[in-house]
Order: sequence, then C-alpha cells, then structure tokens
Amino acid sequence: MVRRLPGFTAETGQTARGFAGTAGNVLVDGARPTAKTDDIFVILGRIPAAAVARIEVIRGGATGIDMQGLSIVANVVRRPGAARSLVLAANNNFIGDGGQAPGGVFEYHGESGGIRYDATLARTTQNWDDAPGTGYRLLRAPGGPAQYDGHQRRGIMKLGWQATGALATPLWGREWSSNLMLLTSNYSSSVLYAGYGGARFDTIGGKRQGEFGSRWQGDIGPFNLEALVLQRLNREDTSNTAAQPSGDSVFRGLNNSGESIGRATLRYAPRPELELRGGGEAAYNFLDGRTSFVNNGVPTALPNAILSVNEKRGEIFGQANWRVAPAWMLEGGLRLEFSTIADGNGLSRSFFYPKPRLLLSWTPDPDYQARLRVERSVGQLNFSDFVASSNLAGFGVAAGNSNLRPDQRWQYELTAEHRFRGQGALTVSLLHEEITDLQDFVPAGGGLDAPGNIPSATSDRLAITGTLPLDWLGLEKALLRPKLTWWASNLADPVTGEMRRISNQRDRDISFEMTQDLDSLKSTWLLGIIPASFNRTTWRIAQVNRVAIHAPYLYASWTYKPSADWSLLLQLDNALPYRFEYRQWLYSGPRDTGGAPTLQDGFTRTEPRLFVQVRKTWN
Repeated sequence: MVRRLPGFTAETGQTARGFAGTAGNVLVDGARPTAKTDDIFVILGRIPAAAVARIEVIRGGATGIDMQGLSIVANVVRRPGAARSLVLAANNNFIGDGGQAPGGVFEYHGESGGIRYDATLARTTQNWDDAPGTGYRLLRAPGGPAQYDGHQRRGIMKLGWQATGALATPLWGREWSSNLMLLTSNYSSSVLYAGYGGARFDTIGGKRQGEFGSRWQGDIGPFNLEALVLQRLNREDTSNTAAQPSGDSVFRGLNNSGESIGRATLRYAPRPELELRGGGEAAYNFLDGRTSFVNNGVPTALPNAILSVNEKRGEIFGQANWRVAPAWMLEGGLRLEFSTIADGNGLSRSFFYPKPRLLLSWTPDPDYQARLRVERSVGQLNFSDFVASSNLAGFGVAAGNSNLRPDQRWQYELTAEHRFRGQGALTVSLLHEEITDLQDFVPAGGGLDAPGNIPSATSDRLAITGTLPLDWLGLEKALLRPKLTWWASNLADPVTGEMRRISNQRDRDISFEMTQDLDSLKSTWLLGIIPASFNRTTWRIAQVNRVAIHAPYLYASWTYKPSADWSLLLQLDNALPYRFEYRQWLYSGPRDTGGAPTLQDGFTRTEPRLFVQVRKTWN
C-alpha cells in the first residue's frame, strides 16, 4: 500500500545511535515505530491489510504530526478492533548456480478488550551480495606480463532466525506499547582464483542481536507527552582468510556492542495553527572490539586492535510548527547535541553541536507544493572505525582511528512537487551540502591508512521521482515510476592534494518501475529496470578501488490472489545477469610517491535469482 502512494518513496532511515535524526519517513498511527533493528518495510509487512483504515501523506508539516525532521511522511492509520489473524508463509530463493535458501514465517495478530498483540517467528534469508558468479581477473604490473585467472564468487545469503513480539494496551487513558526482537544470522562467502598462481579468499561471520523498546503517549492537561525507552545488544564475529602464492593471512574480529536510549517529547498547541514541541534524549552506547591479524604465520600488530569505547550522548530540542497563512507552513527548530566518547585507556573527548533547522512550505493549491529546507546536520562516529578491519580479497587491512570527529553538513534543499490525474505526481529536488570534517580514509603511518577526517568538501544531488498513470495509453490501473538521481562532489585528496569526488559515492542512480493491477486475473505484476551503468570509487593511501555495475539490471514480480486468504508471489531478480567490474590500482607506496601502479581488473557475470512465496491467512 505504501509503495503505491503517488509521489512518495518510502525510506528506511539512517543507521545511527539514538533516535534523533534516524527516522524513516513512514509513521504508524502518527508515531515512529519504536524498533530500530527492523526497517520500516519489515514492520509494515507485519500489519495485516484488513487492519489498515487509511494511509495519509503529509507534506511540509502538519499540526499534531511529528515529521521526524522530514519534509514528507506517510502515516499508516490502523483500524481499531481488527479481527484476529494467523499467517503462515513458506518461501524459497533459487539461485542461478543451483543453490537454494528456503525460509518461512509464522505471524499472529490479534486484538481483544483494547489490547493489541502480535508475534512472529521467521526463518530469515537476506541477500547481502549482488555479485556472485563466474568471471576472470587480469593483473598487469608495470613492465611485466599480464597474469590471467579465472574466478568464482560464491555466497550471497545471510541465513538466520528472528522472533518478535509486540503488545499495546491502554494505560492512564492512552496507549502503552512494547516490542521485543531476537535475531541470529550467519553468512559466508568465497572468492576463488584458478590459473596464474591461484588464490582463495573466504569470509565467515555471525551476528546475534536483541532489542526491547517501550513507548507511552498521552495527555497531561493541555500538554501531550510521549516517552520511550529502548535497549539493544549485539555480538558479531568475523573470520577473513586468504591463501595466495605469496603466503597465507588470517584476520579475526569480535565485537560486542549495546545501546540504551531514553527520550521524552512534550507537545503544546496554544492555537489550531501553532504547535510547540520540546524535549530531550539521553543515550549510552558501548563497543568492545578485539581483532588479530596473522600474516604467513607471524602475528602482526595493528593500531587499535583491541579497544573498548563508550559514548554518553544527550540532546535537547525545541520546535515550532506555524501555519502562517492557508498556503504557508513554517517549521523551525533547534537541537543541541552534546556527547563524550571515552576509551578503555582513560582517554575521552567531548563534542557540542547546535543543529538549527528551517522548513518553509508553500501550497498554492492541492496539486502544487514547493518546499525550502535549511538545516545543519551532524553525523555520528561509527565505533567500528575505531577498531582495525579487513577485506583481504579487496582493500586488505585498515587500521582503526579513535580520534575521529563527526562530519557536519549545512544542507540547502529546494523541492517542487506537482500532483495530477488522481494518482500522478512529479517531484524535483535539488540538494547542496557544505561539509566539514568529512569522514574518508587518511594515512595512518606504517604504510596503513584508517578512517579519518578531511577538512572540507561539497556535495550536490539532483533527484527526480514520479508516478505516471498510463490509463491514457489504454492500460487501466497501470503506473510508471521513474526515479533518477545524480550526485556530484568535490574535495582535496589527503594523499595527492588533487580534487576528486567523495569516496564510495555513486555518480547516478536511474531506475524505472511499471506496475498494473489486473482485477480480472486477481493479479498484480511489476517490471523494473536499471538501464544506466554506475560506479563508485574508494581512494586509499596506496590503492584506488572502483566498483562498477554494467546495466541493464532487470527485475520482475507477479502476485496472484485467488482468494482473500491465499496469495502467491513470484519475484525474479537480475533477470538479464549484469556484469560486475572490480578494478584496483595498486601502488608500491603512497599514491603520490609510489610510481606506476599495478592494475588489477576483475569481471564477473552474475547470476539470476528467483524468489517464490506461498502465503495463507486465517481470520
């Protein structure tokens, strides 16, 4: 339902510590879901269609709705008193090399006496690598002969189990809701080279996660109070091995992390056209990381190989939503963030950042809206960057850096939106960012590099999205959804001083989707294509890595509902197997002094995947 909203693209939000600034753009019953581990698509998938009363799209802000700092949100409003339902689904992933990854889910949803409860148990199968297949690697050293290897990439699925439970019950005149999630997943992958010398790279990993969240919202006199708490615990271990003609290497890592959050928001509407909001958030995060690296049987010391780090972070905020005139909406706010990060060696650093925000919306009539946003956003430090890491088949080993600073961005965004023909919509958005302390890779000494800060950078993004009804072509209930995004950026390379774009930033993302409801066949079909190739490049101290996807990428799905309680889903991904390119420029030393590089080209012809699901519902 949410994916069909005209002019709206659901976003999962950002992965960061705390709640502030991480929300996706979909609300449930006017509030953001308390869970952080599951993205919004997973949460929406647990809400039966029969339990949905309506879905609202709110643009530019509205009194009584927490926009979570976003310009546009969708609000899924559930129907009170929905009947009990039991759902069983069985599915399988068929991979082009003959592999399979079966899974399934059990769901129970119910409501009785004002108490709503949900439970799920699932065998999860998550695709985590789009580039398995067969191909070749070509290595060309300066002045030397070309070396050719055939290669295979294997392992694309994370397999695990997930259990969730949720309960919502009346309390003090309003609703108190809680949710619990337990997750386990394992993954493995291999890269095999055969030919000139040969080599093998293997990665094995496992993750265990737990999460509990609780939320209450109610009225206290003329005020509305929302309070929530959340606790998360994670444990992840990885093993990365390499067997090459030059020798063997083994990298191992174990990370234990956790997060505790408390947040309260107080709302007051002195007049119908004005709402005031204020509150605070406190969060505590920790990471205990241990890594080891053995090269040709000799243990090798790594900076920050063993590290314990914790962060105490607080934020206070105030905001006002004011409908200045029937066609004008103004939202202004200020968040004050302060944090202290300390490591196990007794060293600590403190940060303070004010984050103002202004959003002005103009809606001259229901079919047109223009929005101007000016905001200072501050990123968060990734604790994993404090500890050494590896990808022996790719960049090798990177040191950790506990002296990182979060990036700060002044964002200026202008958006224009036009809605037409009922379901039609066209949105054009232009974003410019002035960035301070951008996080990238910088020299760390000893021939290694590590995550670090670049003093300044700029980034620009042009995004065009649309929903175009095709009934004028005789295709009833058919929609075409184009999505076109281009990025450009600029910074001074910390090794060479030359100007380049931001590491790991794509140059473009272009896709088209077409869907149609066929009521006579009780079916819905979808066809999507990414017609344009794209690439992203990462610059390191002694290498440059570029990943390129050579189009087209084609996917399709068909949903058949012979009755209200049965459904069949067939989904084909990578129908025309695309070509994956991985190119490396390898220098004997830093890129500014390392002479001519060795060039390594890897090409993989990927494999298609077919997902099949049968779903049965009992009401």
